[in-house]
Amino acid sequence: MAGDLTIGIDDVVALEGFFGLATGPAEGADPSWRPFHQFTGAPLDQRIDQVAEQLGGVPRRIAGSLLSLSVSARITALVLGTGALYRTVPRLHDRLHWRPWSGGPAPMWIERPEAVPHDDDLPAAAARELDATLRPVLDAVGAQASVSSQVTWGNVASSLGGALRMLLTQRPDSSSEALALAVGMTEEPPLAGLGGFVHEPSHPTGVGFARRTCCLFYRVPGGGTCGDCVLGR
Repeated sequence: MAGDLTIGIDDVVALEGFFGLATGPAEGADPSWRPFHQFTGAPLDQRIDQVAEQLGGVPRRIAGSLLSLSVSARITALVLGTGALYRTVPRLHDRLHWRPWSGGPAPMWIERPEAVPHDDDLPAAAARELDATLRPVLDAVGAQASVSSQVTWGNVASSLGGALRMLLTQRPDSSSEALALAVGMTEEPPLAGLGGFVHEPSHPTGVGFARRTCCLFYRVPGGGTCGDCVLGR
């Protein structure tokens, strides 16, 4: 399936939070929008330093990891939401834009939402789009903040778990499709081996995630281990 995805994206964007996305040509009048794959170099260094300062002066490695987790959550939410609700994959790797921000979810914009052509293997197609979209940025985080790829891609896997629980909470009608897609994506590279879904009776959805790496949040003053952290087990 391929082609215009405006209606589908609008439905996903209505979930808000990390599913949020600006669409349409009007946003193009804002000169601060930049291609997402160019979130590297000086702009990335500046944002890492901002995060480090906001977290009490933590080392750049910790700030870089947590920034990659936040940014990844924006991408995984869009891919999972569109896949679960419309059985297609949004074309993000060469269409998505970002602009500088000081806090909260990273602002994202696509002028015209489109779907990626794919065969019947939706999880593999979704994982490939995650890889193509996030790899330039995660590689830059690794190089500029000395964060290992195991940590940054583990953050992507963790963000997929968070996106699934948000989707199951807001759209329980999509539960079987969303869970099957999320599980399938964790079995595909680059997420294979980085974590998996588990039963979590304490959460309203009954779904939890167990990652095999750590995002380093425990090293933030006053922080601790996240619910899915390998250190918590």
